[in-house]
Amino acid sequence: MSRRWTVVLILFLVGLGFRCTTFRAPHEESDEYIYMTLVVQLDEGHGYTLQGSRILEEGLLDRAQYDRPLFFHPPGGIALYWLFYATFGDRGFYLVPLFCYAVFFGSMLLLAQSLGVSPITVAALSAFSPILAHVSTRFWLDGPLLAFATLAAALFLRAAAAGKTGGAAAAGLVLGFASLIKITAFLIVPGVALLAWFLVDRRSSFPRLLVAWIVPALLVQLPWEIWQWVALGSPFPSWAGKPSATLIAQNPYVRYLTETRSPWIYVTLAARILWTWGPSLLLYLLLWGQEWTRRVGAALLLWIASVVAFHVTVGFFGYSKVLRYIILVTPPSILLFTLVLDEAVRLLRSQRRLVLGAAVSLALIAAGLEIAAGVDASLATERDAMFALVGETH
Repeated sequence: MSRRWTVVLILFLVGLGFRCTTFRAPHEESDEYIYMTLVVQLDEGHGYTLQGSRILEEGLLDRAQYDRPLFFHPPGGIALYWLFYATFGDRGFYLVPLFCYAVFFGSMLLLAQSLGVSPITVAALSAFSPILAHVSTRFWLDGPLLAFATLAAALFLRAAAAGKTGGAAAAGLVLGFASLIKITAFLIVPGVALLAWFLVDRRSSFPRLLVAWIVPALLVQLPWEIWQWVALGSPFPSWAGKPSATLIAQNPYVRYLTETRSPWIYVTLAARILWTWGPSLLLYLLLWGQEWTRRVGAALLLWIASVVAFHVTVGFFGYSKVLRYIILVTPPSILLFTLVLDEAVRLLRSQRRLVLGAAVSLALIAAGLEIAAGVDASLATERDAMFALVGETH
């Protein structure tokens, strides 16, 4: 094994060690109770609903929000937790975040290989991504969503580069599963599609590859929409995931997330956690004359913008504004930083540029701060100072 991959392996193992902090976290957050209850409901044959469960019957949840014949999130994430629960018992809940971290990390290395960027930089930022570190301390759906959406992107880019329709279809099935965790998985499509456009050898094959990726994903998602239509009267119920008026009135925290907090937190707070955003954009502008960097960077920025713009928009329509909801910006953020840093360092080796050198120094400092934020979030159990500051814990 080369030194480079030895370093990557060490970074993976260190990151895995920090993910193991989930074993000592209290796991008393409300969403965790809901998801664990759904797993038990499925395991005991009561269906994908909270109706009849203890937490609903004892008044621990708002009935207007949760007393439905079908839970509002698609069942993919709960099915994943159930699979681990059925195999390993209660320990299965703790193993899911570790499994999802491994899937995400491996997928990021595949993406790095497809784009020709440094695997060490990608590995370092992936191992200590702050939002991923935060969600890995809880039994939430965001970690599985990130893992399988990233895998779908990595597999599709590899298939596009090789011109393999079958590989694109397999990537579509993975994207479909990611959408069964949360339908927001489809937000990666614009940016990933543009990346694929730059990677394909023959542009004439691109429409075929794109269709081969999207159609299987939609077909996987379709049964869930039909199930909702039959059980709830609509394939896209407008109330799904949106706090009810009763819940907002009774819960000050929910009221803060829906009525007080601005939707623009997805930009302002993200920039306070993802320290590399600013330097990445600065380096991208300084490297505008480098065609490959400009094109790939534009696709990665589109990926980020698609995720952020969607959540800002729904935030204006009364949905909760929580920073972990934009977790799908993690892959393009890491890849953009690595892309521009690699190119900047390459140029500095051939010619001295004072402004570019200063920007690289700033970028390295930002990367260190982002990694430190990830470590801080990983070590948090019940209440972490950084995320308490941005309102990410109850």
